[in-house]
Amino acid sequence: MCWASSNCSMPTPPCKMNGWGEVCGPWAITQPYWIDGGRLFNDFYKCVEDWKCNEDTVRNYLNFYVTDPDAKCQDYARTHAGGPLGAWNDSTLPYWYSVKECLDYGIFTPASV
Repeated sequence: MCWASSNCSMPTPPCKMNGWGEVCGPWAITQPYWIDGGRLFNDFYKCVEDWKCNEDTVRNYLNFYVTDPDAKCQDYARTHAGGPLGAWNDSTLPYWYSVKECLDYGIFTPASV
């Protein structure tokens, strides 16, 4: 998902505005996403500047919202992209196809820590 969100690189600056709001860090998370992911570092902007904080936020968020023990990569990717109901929302399919391309073709950029 990191690859599909930012080619696994820390953006400079770490936040940018897109068509619907501000997204930050290598996983393009929002402040509400960060809140649901545990409010790590107790400061959104400090967290999104830190690779591990971004990664831990995503893990926490997905562990909270993806509860099906039979969940597949698609469920995680679409929930990441579209929120708690993202796995059932057609608008998350393009993001899933990006993640799937990475999985299918072994496209991977190691994290720059």
